[in-house]
Amino acid sequence: MPVGLRLSKRKIMAKKKDPSITFLNKFGYNVIRLPRVGIDPMDIIGKDKTTQWLGPIRSVWSSTASEPVPATNPASVVNGQKTDALDISIGIKVLANALAAFGATMPSLDLAYSRAGNVQFGYTNVTSTAVAPLEAGNYLSAGTLKDVNPVVKHYFLEQETEAYLIVDVLKSDSITVTAIDKNGVEVGVDVPAIQGVVGANISVKPSSSSNSTVTYSGAKPVSFGFIVQSIHREGDVWVLQGAEPSGDLSFGVTGGTGPQTSTSGTGFLLGSGCLIDM
Repeated sequence: MPVGLRLSKRKIMAKKKDPSITFLNKFGYNVIRLPRVGIDPMDIIGKDKTTQWLGPIRSVWSSTASEPVPATNPASVVNGQKTDALDISIGIKVLANALAAFGATMPSLDLAYSRAGNVQFGYTNVTSTAVAPLEAGNYLSAGTLKDVNPVVKHYFLEQETEAYLIVDVLKSDSITVTAIDKNGVEVGVDVPAIQGVVGANISVKPSSSSNSTVTYSGAKPVSFGFIVQSIHREGDVWVLQGAEPSGDLSFGVTGGTGPQTSTSGTGFLLGSGCLIDM
């Protein structure tokens, strides 16, 4: 079968991208499907049939150069921005997972948002923790890869896989949610009921007199978005190259140290600061 025909069929059969794992792409970032602490610049993700967080590069790269020290600054590209209105069935899942990342038990918020047909997330108090790609390149060029590691062999050296270096991570300790009905009109939510189900670890504050907009805050910021550089071999040298934001790079990580594939769940990100998965 001609190559052109195969590509054409792939386009016809391609699934529509899930907005819950692509909505940060317009800001230049990828989505961490299950936001959490412990995901930082100089971590590696690997992509084959799934996309997985693999851990810090220092565990498999021996370098005579010092590892770059990340700098944290306000994320101006994201702060103040809002998502498009998401159907309530998706939005409630996003919100519940964001709250779980902040330390709440997985709450049921369907009753509190029963009047809403859609929800919109807003970004506030978001920071960017990043290393300069040039500094990352200096670290890699002065080092060697531990290629006896079977995970390294698979993601760094095989042709059908890819390895990416995280260079920028979005973090936040809060998320703002606006409830909207099917006609685009803001509607109030039951704030006391929400506080009752999320528990004392989460602050719940109405941002409007109508209780249509609520800000949820946790005790510590969690990582919910990231930028990567592709790591690949060209001849005898390693090369870092920018990678376009994509839902294919979205990944999830469980509360432990083990990776989780990006194809499980409908995770995603969000809000005022942060968020995450479904």
